[in-house]
Amino acid sequence: MIAHRGEFKNPKKSPYNFEVYDSSWEKEFMEELEKDEEIKKWTKNHSIIIDYYDTNSKFRGFKPEFLVEKKDGSIELIEIKGRHLLLEFKKKMESAEKWCNARKMNLRVISRY
Repeated sequence: MIAHRGEFKNPKKSPYNFEVYDSSWEKEFMEELEKDEEIKKWTKNHSIIIDYYDTNSKFRGFKPEFLVEKKDGSIELIEIKGRHLLLEFKKKMESAEKWCNARKMNLRVISRY
């Protein structure tokens, strides 16, 4: 993943004046969210932390990258990862799937590379 931090200014579907992106992929995805007619609102600036146990059985938490609400009322948590990182975060995604299912939310992983 290309590290390229910055501010995505004046998004129309976010409640904030700007959203911070941590990579060019995240910036591209923000642009896609803004254009997608099915998206009602989105943000990276949320307080969702999902607990999980890592491969060493250490208790940790992670914050999914995007919280998205669609016009049909469905809500998604979206995580963007390079395919080379997918095995490393399998435990996170297992916990995130359970967390989302308990709240009738969807989880989507977007893999690039």
